[in-house]
Amino acid sequence: MRATRATRALAALYEARPDAALSESEVEAALTTAGAPVNRVTVYRMLDRFAVAGLLHKQVDAARVTRYARAPQGEEGAAPRFECDDCHRQFRLSEGSAKVQTALKQVLQALATAGHESLAVDIAVRGRCAGCAHPSEGAAA
Repeated sequence: MRATRATRALAALYEARPDAALSESEVEAALTTAGAPVNRVTVYRMLDRFAVAGLLHKQVDAARVTRYARAPQGEEGAAPRFECDDCHRQFRLSEGSAKVQTALKQVLQALATAGHESLAVDIAVRGRCAGCAHPSEGAAA
């Protein structure tokens, strides 16, 4: 991948916002704000290249919007995430992650034993985040 101004800006965007799960339009707006404006097609191509390289994880949210987040690294594995049905923000769930990782490894091993290849697991929990479920408490904080 070439280190163009746009690819450097995209890498910097996810470096500055490591927990962000951004749509193409959000990435396009952020790059424009960062002084690296690119058209929609270029943004899609860069996001796809970053995903193929294993730097970003591509996921479709409940509203059927494709979002890109930093790919889990090392022991983090396939971190489960929580998506709010109201605001569509996504949060990586780290609590109990070791137990989830152990369960995921067992599932992947069972599938591999059955002869399946190139396995990936994507876990999403949906509901209402604390800010949407209890807006008065969030305003007080």
